Amino acid sequence: MLRSYLPFAALFAASALSSPLSLASRTPDAAAEQCHGISGPFLGPSFPDPSIYYTNDTWYSFGTSNGKDFQRAKSAKFESGWSKLEGPTLAIDEATWAGQQQSGVYGLWAPDVFQRSSDKKFVMYFAALDKETIGTNKVQHCIGAAVSDDIAGVYHPENDFVQCNRTSSGVIDPAWFKDNDGKQYVVYKTEIPENWLEIREVRSSGPKEGVEWIGNAQKLLRVNGQGFSDGNNIEAPYIFKRGDTYFLTYSTHSTAEPTYDVQYATAKNVNGPYTRIKEPLLKTTDAFGCKLIGPGGASFQPASNGNQEVTRIIFHGLTDAMDINKRVVYTATVQVGGDRLSIDSA
Repeated sequence: MLRSYLPFAALFAASALSSPLSLASRTPDAAAEQCHGISGPFLGPSFPDPSIYYTNDTWYSFGTSNGKDFQRAKSAKFESGWSKLEGPTLAIDEATWAGQQQSGVYGLWAPDVFQRSSDKKFVMYFAALDKETIGTNKVQHCIGAAVSDDIAGVYHPENDFVQCNRTSSGVIDPAWFKDNDGKQYVVYKTEIPENWLEIREVRSSGPKEGVEWIGNAQKLLRVNGQGFSDGNNIEAPYIFKRGDTYFLTYSTHSTAEPTYDVQYATAKNVNGPYTRIKEPLLKTTDAFGCKLIGPGGASFQPASNGNQEVTRIIFHGLTDAMDINKRVVYTATVQVGGDRLSIDSA
C-alpha cells in the first residue's frame, strides 16, 4: 500500500472529485471544530495512520511520517488540544533486520503502542522494510517491536521479534489486543498479492511480554470476501471486545481516494469466524455537518471513564487538496450497541 512518504501521481480522475460535499473545507491548518460528534482536523499538515493510547491522564498518538521515523503527539483532552512532540521516536538503526532504500527510507509505517503489565514498559509495534529484500524485485515489509521506559520514546527494537512472511508477501499494520483472559495478540495485514487480515498470539507475561510470538498466525478476513467489493485492498485492522462480541475493524480501498473507509466485522471468538457488517462505520460524507474525505486507518481505545457502551476512535482523512501527503487527524466517540457500532453524533 502507499503511505505518506511515497510519490503518488494522478490520484483521481475528475469525476472522482465531483461530490456533494460543500460544507466547511478540510485543510491541514483548518481550525479544529466539533462537527456533531467528529472533532478535527488536528496535527496538520499530515499525521497518517494514527494510533492511540491513554496513560497518566494524557492521550498519546503515534503516526507514520517520512519513512525514517515516526511522529507522536499528545493531549490532555481527546477532542482538542493535540500537539506534536519533538525529537526522535524509534531507534530504527538498531533493528538488524530492517533495511534502507537508497534514499535512506526504512519504510516505517503505522506504529501501535501499549504498556506492559509485567514491567510497565511501553512496546511499539511497527512495519519496516525487510533488509533481505532490498535490491530485489519484491521489496517487502516485516513487523517488528521496540521497547521504551517512556511512552514518548525513544523506542529500542527487539531484534528477536520479527515476522516477515518472505515466502509469500510482506506484513504491515500491526495492532495489539488483550483479551479478557489475559492473552495478548497482534492483528495485521499481509501485503499484495495475499491481502489477508491475520492474527497471532504473543507472550502475555514475563520479560518477553508482547515481544515473543506464540503459535502460528490465523487468517481472519480476505480482501473482497463475503461478497464485498473492497477495491482490492483491505488494511489497518484493529480488534476490541465488548461483552461477548469481538469487533474487527479495518479500512478498504486506497488511502489516497475518497472511497477509503472504516468497516468492521464481528465474531464470538477472537480467531473468528468474523461476519462483515454491511454499513461502514465511517465513509466520505457531510452527514456530521462537516466534510470527511476518505476516513480510515483507525485505532480505538476504551473511554477513560470506563464506560463500556462507548469507545474512542482516532483516524485520518484527506483534505480538499486530495494529497496523500496531507492526511489529518480526527477523533470521535463510538457507541457500541450489541454487535453494531455507530458514531455518537450528539
